Amino acid sequence: MNTMGNNRIVQEINALNQRGGRMLSIVDLILARTVDVQLAAYLMGAIRQGASVLCCAGPGGTGKTTLMGALLSFIPPSGEIKVVDSARSESWYDEVWNPETPTWFICHELGPGSWYSYLWGEAAKVFLSMPKAGRFAATTVHADELGELRRLVTGQEIGLSTEDFSKLDLVLFIRALRVPGSKRFQRRVTQVHVGTGDPKATHRLVCRWDAHTDSFVWPQGDELGRMAEVEAAAGKSDADVEDAALAQSDGSRRWLPNLNILSSLGRRKTEAEPRASKEVPETCESFLQGLVDERLLDLESVRKAILNFYS
Repeated sequence: MNTMGNNRIVQEINALNQRGGRMLSIVDLILARTVDVQLAAYLMGAIRQGASVLCCAGPGGTGKTTLMGALLSFIPPSGEIKVVDSARSESWYDEVWNPETPTWFICHELGPGSWYSYLWGEAAKVFLSMPKAGRFAATTVHADELGELRRLVTGQEIGLSTEDFSKLDLVLFIRALRVPGSKRFQRRVTQVHVGTGDPKATHRLVCRWDAHTDSFVWPQGDELGRMAEVEAAAGKSDADVEDAALAQSDGSRRWLPNLNILSSLGRRKTEAEPRASKEVPETCESFLQGLVDERLLDLESVRKAILNFYS
C-alpha cells in the first residue's frame, strides 16, 4: 500500500473544504441521513471499480463539495488524485497521467470565474471528455436535475457532445431542505444516475430519495414509467421524459449489474475482480455499518479503515 500516496489523497480531500471546520466523512453523511448505508455501499463499489463522479445541486452551500469529498475516500489503494487547477489542454492530461495508475482528476467546480480549480467553456469540455480507461473525472456542478445538467454541459458555453455526456458514470443530485419549525437544514441525495454510453438515453436512474417516507428507494421499470408520465405532464423536455421512460433498474440490492455499464464503456477495473456479486454489497454494507456503529467520523481514520477493508 502506498502510504504517502494515500496521505496525499486525504490532503486533497481536505483541501476541498471551503467553509472551515472538519471535512465530513461518509460516516457523517450516513448519520445525517444524507445517504443511507445501502446507497453508500453502492457508491463505494462503483468508485472502487472506477467511476467518474459529478455531484450536483442548484444553490451554493447545499453540500455537493462535501459529498464529492466523502466519495473520493472510496478510491482504491492503487489510485491517486490530481487537481486540475486551471484550464488545461487535452495533451496535458496525457502528459501528467500514468496509465498504470487509476487517476481521479478533480475540478473543484464547473463554473465561470477565476477561482482556483474552476473550469468553464473549452476547459470544462476538455475536462469532461478526457475520462478513459483508468482515468476519471470528479467535480461539482450547479444543476438541480439531469435535464438541466445536460443542457448546461452540452449547451453553447461548454459544448460537450451528448456521447461524452453519456459516459459520465455517476451523477448525483443533492438538496438542502429546511427542517419544519427550525432554522436547520437536512441534506439528502435525491437522485443517483449512472451513465449508459448511449447518446439517446444518456443515464439510468438507479436510486432516488422519497420525500414522503424520508427513505432511499431503488425504482423498478413500472415505477420509472409512471415517473416519466408525471414529468411529461409537468412539461419536462422530451429528452428528460425519454431518459425516464428508457431508464431501468432491477430494484435489487446488487450494484454489479448496473456497473456492467461502466465495463461496457471500456473502463479498466481499478482492483481485482470482486467476489461474487451477491457477496459484495452485503460485505460493503456490513463494513460501513460497522464504521457507523463505531462512530468513526474523522476523514483520515475512515480512509484508513477503507484501505484496510480493501486489502
